[in-house]
Amino acid sequence: MMNLYLLSIIILILIIYLFRESLLTEAQICKLKYGLYVFTVMSASIIFFPILLIHPRSARNIRTAGIILNPILSLFGLKYRIENGQVFDRVDACVIVANHQSSIDFIGMMKLWPEHIRYCTILAKKELLYALPFGLSAWLAGVEFVDRKNRERAKDKISNLTKKVQEKSLRLWVFPEGNLRKNKRRADDQFIEICFFLHLIYLGTRHMSESLLPFKYGAFRLAIEAQIPIVPVVFSNYQSIYNANEKNNSFYWRSGTITIKCLEPIDTKGLTIENDLQQLTDNVRQRMIETFQE
Repeated sequence: MMNLYLLSIIILILIIYLFRESLLTEAQICKLKYGLYVFTVMSASIIFFPILLIHPRSARNIRTAGIILNPILSLFGLKYRIENGQVFDRVDACVIVANHQSSIDFIGMMKLWPEHIRYCTILAKKELLYALPFGLSAWLAGVEFVDRKNRERAKDKISNLTKKVQEKSLRLWVFPEGNLRKNKRRADDQFIEICFFLHLIYLGTRHMSESLLPFKYGAFRLAIEAQIPIVPVVFSNYQSIYNANEKNNSFYWRSGTITIKCLEPIDTKGLTIENDLQQLTDNVRQRMIETFQE
């Protein structure tokens, strides 16, 4: 009886989705698509368990997930134009820093992984580890979680990651942008809220403007300590395609093309934390802002 009930709900959702243009407003379509997106990611997280257990905690698992997920995620109407992806053919161990606009960044990341990024892990905040089943699958896939609220633990994590990156010639993906406001509930926390409670009215927009937020130093400190290059990756502005602004009650998720531009590596050999950390961070951020505004 329960299985029949669930099947009926899925069929109803699919019917609404297929005829969404005539049945729903743009805001309702946005919420429906985001709900289906979360459902897809969560379902895939469960299905991937046996695959991830074959090589648990291996960074290669993310590439496998990308290969399987890409045909499904393409149904959400987002196309990606990747520029200079071949830059990763010329570097091994590196720190990849990318701008972060929404939890749908995950779709673009999966597009990059199979052909260009390949052997790479992701540095994520610890809260996502508890967003089951996604968090457990991410851990099995080799994602590294850092407790940003505990400075000592975060420092130890970065130190251990530095050794791992050096020893395994590993690439590390980091979103270096800081919080919007310290005391304001972040929209990415809304994504966690969806995972736990399926509150689909919250749509995971983290930051949308014509610039980037200030960068945290962790990724740049790691790159200097490991003496490996930094490769900036810039996602073009989502504003014409996707928005979920509760304050202005502006919701839409339209079909369109997003450009992902991979910039040339920035060498850190010879740089030191004491003398170069601030300038390196500022220079990388400025290059990414200029590319983002193009």
